[in-house]
Amino acid sequence: MIRSDSAYLFLGVGGMGMAPLACWLSNSGIKIFGFDDALEERTRELLIAAGVQLMDFTFPEHIDSYQMIVYSSAIAPTHTILQAAQARGIPMMRRGEMLAKVSQQKRLIAIVGSHGKTTTSGMIVHMLGQCNFEVNYILGGHFNEPSLKSSNYSTNDWLIAEIDESDGTIDQFIPEVTVLLNADWDHPDYYTSEQSIHDAFASIIERTKSTILMPEDLCSHFTDPVNASIVAIAPLDFYQVDPPKMCEINAGNAAAALAVVNHLYNTKLPRSILSSYSGMLRRQQLLHHDVQLSIIDDYAHHPNEIALLLSSLRSQFSEKKLVVVFQPHRFSRTKQFKDAFASILTTVDQLFLLPVYSAHEVPLDGEHIYDLSAVFSESLPETLSMDIAGINKLANNLSEVPTTLAFVGAGDIDEFSGAFVEMTRTRPDPSLAFLQFLQPRVSKGCRLLEHESLANKTTIRIGGSTRFYVEPSNLVDLQAVLRAAKFFQLNIFCLGRGSNLLIPDETFDGLVIRLNASNWRTKEVLVNGRIWVTAGVRLKSICGFAAKHGLSGFEFLEGIPGSVGGALRMNAGAMGSWIFDVVERVVLIDSDGNLRDLHKEEFHFGYRKVDEISTAIALGAILKSPLKNSCTQLIRERMDTYSHSRKNSQPREPSAGCIFKNPEGNYAGRLIEEYGIKGMRIGDAEVSSMHGNFIVNRGAATAKDVIDLVREVRSIIFKKSGYLLEPEVLLLGKSWEDVLEPIEETAADV
Repeated sequence: MIRSDSAYLFLGVGGMGMAPLACWLSNSGIKIFGFDDALEERTRELLIAAGVQLMDFTFPEHIDSYQMIVYSSAIAPTHTILQAAQARGIPMMRRGEMLAKVSQQKRLIAIVGSHGKTTTSGMIVHMLGQCNFEVNYILGGHFNEPSLKSSNYSTNDWLIAEIDESDGTIDQFIPEVTVLLNADWDHPDYYTSEQSIHDAFASIIERTKSTILMPEDLCSHFTDPVNASIVAIAPLDFYQVDPPKMCEINAGNAAAALAVVNHLYNTKLPRSILSSYSGMLRRQQLLHHDVQLSIIDDYAHHPNEIALLLSSLRSQFSEKKLVVVFQPHRFSRTKQFKDAFASILTTVDQLFLLPVYSAHEVPLDGEHIYDLSAVFSESLPETLSMDIAGINKLANNLSEVPTTLAFVGAGDIDEFSGAFVEMTRTRPDPSLAFLQFLQPRVSKGCRLLEHESLANKTTIRIGGSTRFYVEPSNLVDLQAVLRAAKFFQLNIFCLGRGSNLLIPDETFDGLVIRLNASNWRTKEVLVNGRIWVTAGVRLKSICGFAAKHGLSGFEFLEGIPGSVGGALRMNAGAMGSWIFDVVERVVLIDSDGNLRDLHKEEFHFGYRKVDEISTAIALGAILKSPLKNSCTQLIRERMDTYSHSRKNSQPREPSAGCIFKNPEGNYAGRLIEEYGIKGMRIGDAEVSSMHGNFIVNRGAATAKDVIDLVREVRSIIFKKSGYLLEPEVLLLGKSWEDVLEPIEETAADV
């Protein structure tokens, strides 16, 4: 029973099975929340437009807000949200189970088969739109035309939906009409034999209430059910299909779509009704075309699909050399069908292989790209890395003859093809390629700049510019930026409020990311004396927020000129306390791009360092008060005490904070004062007269001034005391070892 007064959480809402269903339910009046750790921008826009409330972060602590959890089959049973829901007795459904519940309220036209479902469904929706016949539909892909939605809610009785067989939920559907496109063996991880998937298709046919539509060559394989009749779909001459670009691969899909619409209308529509069909994203999508090079992107990932695609491309571009870049989808499929893949792909003129797209599978023996490559009996295909090096290798290995280049696969090969297209169009300027590649993958609220000055983004007001600068407005933006940067092999630095940082005078040849948008400055009270804060929240504001809610133990953060993200990276502290004293969990993106929620015990942290965050980006943390709750007045009194202490002991001129780490058994500031270095100046960089461990900018200091002054102070302190001071501030794009001259181990001149 689907209740309109309930709140549903869609976990993995970004999948193209999940998003259209979430949109349909939201448009029907259900309150839908969505979370996905790998959402794409177009899908995000689709969900937002439908009223789905998206969350950048969700935790088990939020679970009691929902009456139902709908989850993608790609979500592991060990996911913390699913475990929390199970512990609390909150109902859970897989995506297919929820779609089956929805379909019980409608007259379902089920589009079924191992492949071709999205294209056929899109054709049906297009033709019905041309006839002004409004129906409910829930597709599994985007239209090429951005204005067309992948789902539609209507009060009409009919529902057109793709029924996914991959996880077995096909067994829960009872259609009015079933359209069986093909019955090829696929998903060997679930269907261990050809007969098992054949039985799944036969079962839904048995449950069909009215009519079964299927190609003539399949009719003999299935028994006519008691309550329905099988209608053969006659072959369609692909040379007569409009537009001609649809060719062989879509002839069967077009015939099925026409049969469905004719069945609904009880009439025969002309083939020309498909002439304005714009196609579905990543289905024979033409990315680039000129006399020399045509570039195609296609979702085909089953051997029979690929065979149809290649035949179509041979017909459509007969005068060009056929080059294919293939990315296998899933380890299990690669292992089961590697002989068939090799047999089909060996017919192309030139073949390149990308690493297998895992789709959350764990690899086993015989499932890797080199296992597929080894099956080829003649010349072995070239292998490509999934980055700019792979792009360049592909470009350098293409001949000068007219070529059709097809990128084939259902994983993330579309990012590889997109980058290749931009590199092709912008050569020899890879900077322009990066910007043009990234722009359509981020939201309109994402700031994306070149050669941005960084000096005014630091507390010391010193430094040059960066080659690329991005302020992502949300998690989707950030993940797109990180994927693009990894692809183009750019050095990345995440900038907070710019304290504890020195920017060199020259341009940083990489990408600086700043989590500065409002989504990165959120604070939320959780249960049991805990608060959730995102990376852009100023440490000072945490104190006030905690005080307002009677939470003590955060007062030491008062006055530290930084944000949560930077503080977590450096384990910032003051007044004898560190931020990890109050950390319970940290959410971060690791160096592989994975979103992780880690407990404090999983980190290795110490004085001004946290190993796991040194190569990651901290997105936020759950902080827990180490003390019992206190009244707001007492908390604020402690905050004022810490604030006054700072103001009376630290300079007000621009600085990066403490410049040196305290050596074991002593204090850097005490040593600098003891040996009379306060007030030392190089250019406009000066050792503060108020606190010896601060270097201040007197107005026009350069990074070179600061570095030279650091070098001089270290030398004096070592010679006079034997202590070797190490810089505490980060040096963007460099290590201090690169710029500081080694100090000879000589006896201290005390």
